[in-house]
Amino acid sequence: MRWIITTLITLLATTTAINVHAREELLFNVTLDYDQERDHIATQSVFNDLARFIAGAIGRPVKLVMTQNAERVGERIRTNTFAMLLAPAQLVGLAMRNGYTPVAKTEKNTRLVLVARKSANIKSLEGARGKRIALPHQESLVSYLFKGEMNAMGLSPSTYFSRTMHMNQYGAVLYSMDIGQADLAAMKEDVARDWIARDQNAVLVKTFTQVPAAGVVVSDKLDGAVKDKIRSAFTQLDKDLEHRLNKVKFGSFDPADKTDFEYVSTRGFYTPETLPGASIVTAEQANKLMAQGVPLFDVRPPAHRRNGFIPGSVSVPYELNSPKEVDYDDSVDHFDLSKLPKDKNAPMIFQCNGAECWFSYKASRYLVKRGYQRVYWFRTGLPAWKAAGYPVKQGS
Repeated sequence: MRWIITTLITLLATTTAINVHAREELLFNVTLDYDQERDHIATQSVFNDLARFIAGAIGRPVKLVMTQNAERVGERIRTNTFAMLLAPAQLVGLAMRNGYTPVAKTEKNTRLVLVARKSANIKSLEGARGKRIALPHQESLVSYLFKGEMNAMGLSPSTYFSRTMHMNQYGAVLYSMDIGQADLAAMKEDVARDWIARDQNAVLVKTFTQVPAAGVVVSDKLDGAVKDKIRSAFTQLDKDLEHRLNKVKFGSFDPADKTDFEYVSTRGFYTPETLPGASIVTAEQANKLMAQGVPLFDVRPPAHRRNGFIPGSVSVPYELNSPKEVDYDDSVDHFDLSKLPKDKNAPMIFQCNGAECWFSYKASRYLVKRGYQRVYWFRTGLPAWKAAGYPVKQGS
């Protein structure tokens, strides 16, 4: 009799735990970009209704948290605080690196463009060197993309332009152009097109790659079935909700995965795509050079190397203390040149953990800066080596 009572109590406790878990509130963050009106009653109303719609679709209570502070949201993303987020594309890219998976994207895409006054006589990005540029809020999608595109070209806004100004409001960017405070500005393409249509003295200088304006990500901690329900909910909104979301610059959604945000996730996070004075090589080219006797230096920390390394590579760690950005001071870093060939005409290859890894970029640049003539930067590093089917050793 006692074992029957014990079994019933256990079953009741288990059932209760399952029911409590099923009713557990999911934290849903909506982060607006800095050109979206956050405090308008209609804005708050539509997202409250969206949260209720999602809750009904997945059968779980949903708690809405709205914000326009991208930096603070970034901190919460790193700690996996939210169950799901609807956010500008740059935060989706950050979330992908911190335990989240994209499930939807806005049907509306956007792109970064540079515009100028005709009187400034700026016809290209090169022609903008030494000019004054106006940018929206530092945490906005536009400023993120602009810094990322400059980074990809190995350029730093702080040194490329004579003055870089950030405006908290998108409208202030155009105003700074109108009053002659800036020579050119960065903005979203639709804003730029509207401005050019109104002002015959405005001209388009450069257009960058199109990206989703925003997306939805869900925590990898959620059950797969719940993720699928969230994806279906966002891509099957009723027409009234879509219409109201369109008014707050979101609109309707399409299904999405990581490939949709791969480009934007690399802007500003990956190493530059160019390095003057060095040759960037592929895995196949690095393998061929090694077969010809060119040394390959693995400049990662020893702890990274223990997880796998390229056979024949030599460990010479680059001690990185400077920030992971183009405009840095390598005097705070340390690289033991005594372990490298003394002949500055000798060829050598530098490698680390891939395009997002800054050790090999900085090591290669360190050598170029000091007069080495045949520096090969294996930018895609160990991941590309593995992908090419070449062997990898374990240990140190």
